[in-house]
Amino acid sequence: RTTRPFPADEWARTVDTHTPAPLPDVPGTPSWADHLVAAQRHLMSVNHAEGQTYLGVTFARRSLGDSLSERLLRTFGRGVAEGERRRLGRTVEQFDEVLGAFGMRGRRVTAQELEWLLYRSVALGMSPPGALSPVTNGRWERGDLLALTEQIERYRTPYGSTVKLVNRMTGEERHVAVLAVGRMEPLEIPERHEPWLHFHERLPWPMEISTRVDILGSGDSFRNLEHRLRMIRSQQLDYAEHGIDAPPELERLAKRALVIGDEMTTGLPVDSARAHGWHRIAVGGRTREECLERARRLIQLYSRELRISLQHPKNQDWLAREFIPGEPIANTGYVRRMPVSLLAAALPQAASTVGDRRGDLIGRTAGTCRRPVFLDLHYPMEVRERSGLAVFVAEPGGGKSTLLGALGYLAARRGVQVTLLDPSGPLARLCAMPELAPYSRVLNLTGSEHGTLAPYALIPTPRRSEFGTGPAGDREYEIAVSNARAERRMLVQDICMMLVPPQVAREASTATLFRHAVRQVPAEETSTLDDVVATLSQLDDDTGRELANLLLDTAEMPLAMLFFGRPPEGMLGPDAALTVITMAGLRLPDLKIEREYWSAEEALALPMLHTAHRLAVRRCYGGSMSSRKLVGLDEAHFMEGWRSGRSFLVRLARDSRKWNLAALVASQNPRDILGLDVQNLVSTVFVGRIAEDNEIASEALRLLRVPVDDGYEATLASLSTAEATSATRLGFREFVMRDVDGRVQKVRVDVSYVDGLLDHLDTTPAAAAGVLPSIPLPDLEA
Repeated sequence: RTTRPFPADEWARTVDTHTPAPLPDVPGTPSWADHLVAAQRHLMSVNHAEGQTYLGVTFARRSLGDSLSERLLRTFGRGVAEGERRRLGRTVEQFDEVLGAFGMRGRRVTAQELEWLLYRSVALGMSPPGALSPVTNGRWERGDLLALTEQIERYRTPYGSTVKLVNRMTGEERHVAVLAVGRMEPLEIPERHEPWLHFHERLPWPMEISTRVDILGSGDSFRNLEHRLRMIRSQQLDYAEHGIDAPPELERLAKRALVIGDEMTTGLPVDSARAHGWHRIAVGGRTREECLERARRLIQLYSRELRISLQHPKNQDWLAREFIPGEPIANTGYVRRMPVSLLAAALPQAASTVGDRRGDLIGRTAGTCRRPVFLDLHYPMEVRERSGLAVFVAEPGGGKSTLLGALGYLAARRGVQVTLLDPSGPLARLCAMPELAPYSRVLNLTGSEHGTLAPYALIPTPRRSEFGTGPAGDREYEIAVSNARAERRMLVQDICMMLVPPQVAREASTATLFRHAVRQVPAEETSTLDDVVATLSQLDDDTGRELANLLLDTAEMPLAMLFFGRPPEGMLGPDAALTVITMAGLRLPDLKIEREYWSAEEALALPMLHTAHRLAVRRCYGGSMSSRKLVGLDEAHFMEGWRSGRSFLVRLARDSRKWNLAALVASQNPRDILGLDVQNLVSTVFVGRIAEDNEIASEALRLLRVPVDDGYEATLASLSTAEATSATRLGFREFVMRDVDGRVQKVRVDVSYVDGLLDHLDTTPAAAAGVLPSIPLPDLEA
């Protein structure tokens, strides 16, 4: 396990390549090039590195018959027998299949990567080389292997505490101390302890780790266990023959061996397998004193956090040579025997990296490893051919809105058409940023014109050009038009039910009359709620006329006027790169309280939110299907529970790939998403702090597709936690992220490299008013 400096320049070129039309520069503000340079400097300043894990597999030794057969065949000018080659080929195929499966996702190393690994294992802790050799065909002769070690000189003493390495070409000097993993207590992963085999990556300097493991199958493991049990019984007999009471720990060990033996014989094969391993960690420093000080701090970290003893053995040069592939074990001491499940829990998982390599920098991993996290919200649609639905779940104050605004800003800088719905209004401050101001627009629905949220106009009519030619295309187009009309009717019925008092909405006749009236009105974009009211007024039923009067009474309220009439022309045109829709000053209702107890303003907030979500997405359907679009929807939990809301979110998830639409949906409760049965369409998930309710945490784990009741609920509760003795604001927010490839990792959001972004996204009232000064933290997020 080694690290490689992150190629920030290569990443910046990749981002620029996938950004063909960034937002035009504004004089006096950071340009697109300045934005990329700031991100690269941030990457360099925090010393991000890529973790790389190389797995070498040694098969069983050749049989005596195979060796003799090869010698015999060589006398006739032939090599290894064809039967042995076929057996070995089948074994290699099995290992390729297992190691390439989900969880490991291993691949065969290339010649250049193996060349780099060999140099890195010889030059432990030294600056990685650039191009090792101008020859790229991957062929090495036996006599040329000396070039891999030629540049590095080793200076060692028999009882020295470090090994001194010197690069003859550059003069770089490095002292290396190799530590061995000693005694360890049973670990509780993930409840209390993190994976121990790469726990050293918590420290800020790079280290290398080498592990040699022998995997014992059920037969070997059981024979080994029987041998140890016979040793215990023999010792007990010796004590009994001398008339001395045997130590009680012998009987405890015997009982434990019997329990393990029962698990091995009756359990799964993975329960019976055992791993015998030697684990070494190489700590480097520029001087001997610095190296030993780092080794001391690493020993203290493992002892304090994991109750694992790290030893500093003799013969450091022999131990350092273990890191070179193919070298033998220096000594057989400090062997650790454990079930393979405990070893698997300790390995550097493939999920130590998350995200993609072509998106914007949004932070770093916050688990054991520290790796940069990049996110391109259109990567699932354009590369993986998946849905573009991304879900954000957290308790209030967990950082959902701030992350939503940061992703919207980064997308707008790349020229993506961005529409954000923020009911509370703080994200509208993004439009005041100098680099975005000429290309942004704020639409405050509480002060908008008559007919802005007219429900019929919120669902666009499909265009014939979006479908194929011929009879099949005509049929698809007709089906899409019919679905749009059905969706309009469903939306209008729900809005009408929301506008009447809840006592009236609960009556069976109300739904019937609304359904009848909506059926009489043409389900086209040009229709209005006034047409529904007119139809109800013309009914012979007194109840219908009473419903019409109730809607007219509601229409007299200033906020309700948004639903009646036709929308203004060009209200959501494609001229603005960033559009933020707000309802500043509107009080949102508490869904836990019955509707009878809502105020008039809270009652109108529900249909406003319902139609505002539609309004935000309406803009995205007006442009080209292939162009990049992003829509962020906050307070999505108000959509769940209504037929039109459920159908809207399902349609959004299904249409996102076809329309190249990144849909960001934020909610406080994961049940709102799981209840829609769209979790199979979710490509990216961010789950913030959830500490109040263990059941909600379990639902969030289901959204992440992480096992429930295995201790991961405690991980969600520990996100974004501040010290109890601290009186300052928490300077960061953490999430558990699952990317489109199914990798899950804890992430700390960090967009501090964008000047002024955090100040505009700060939603804390005192800080937003300028009362609290900004906190100079390196990972400041919100």
